[in-house]
Amino acid sequence: MITEGKYRHTYTSTASDITPTYKLTPNALLMYFQDSFARLMTIHDVAAFDIVKQHRMWVITEVQIDIQPTVAYWSEDFTVELWVSELTSLRIYCDFRIFRKDNGQLIASGTSQWNILNLDTKRLETTDFLADRLTVVPELMTGSHKKTRFPKPQSVDMQMEHRATRLDLDFNFHVSNRSYVSIALLTMPEEVLATQALASLTVHWLHETYLDDTLVCTMSRTADDGYLHKLTNAEGVVVCELLSRWQPQPEAADVSEVLNRDL
Repeated sequence: MITEGKYRHTYTSTASDITPTYKLTPNALLMYFQDSFARLMTIHDVAAFDIVKQHRMWVITEVQIDIQPTVAYWSEDFTVELWVSELTSLRIYCDFRIFRKDNGQLIASGTSQWNILNLDTKRLETTDFLADRLTVVPELMTGSHKKTRFPKPQSVDMQMEHRATRLDLDFNFHVSNRSYVSIALLTMPEEVLATQALASLTVHWLHETYLDDTLVCTMSRTADDGYLHKLTNAEGVVVCELLSRWQPQPEAADVSEVLNRDL
């Protein structure tokens, strides 16, 4: 449903969407937001399966999400609301919010940057063909669309390797943008995960990787209590970088209080 340029779609959470402390997982936040984006583009006949006929492809290059300590239980409904907030010659900015359907309580909000890639030249294309199709609603969920500059790490606090498997791939046979986030967060210390909840996430996707590629994942603490995660390929090229911030974990309800759902 589109109202005043904003698209809304309601989903029902599944068991795999929920963390042990009853929050939507980072993967779920990204998945449902991107699914809503695809649905909005489908309405305007510029979805991935539409523009591929013109040898074009959608590419998400950045996302910034602020996450609230809002509970989300299995089988409950939540709504994604999103809109195109700015359209430049090369970039499409899409802002969004995710909230519980029953009481409107905010779960997460943020902004994202998308580009159109020419499949033949591998270069970015202009957004001219979108101008008369997409309605721009100049409401920003963040202060601006200026790219977040990540701090330079002074040291590496954690390092691991990950070899891309079929489970990491999307329908283009690239490592999925959500897989990069899941892999990067594996570098978080267990003592942080035991007491902290994710408060915000900023991701820059920089290069493609493929099946069997080996990614070196590093994590560095920043001076302002954040965590910088970098994924580097075998050639030493940074393919994805991510900044995560965490907040004290609120007390979770006992499982006996949330087992019985009204279906």
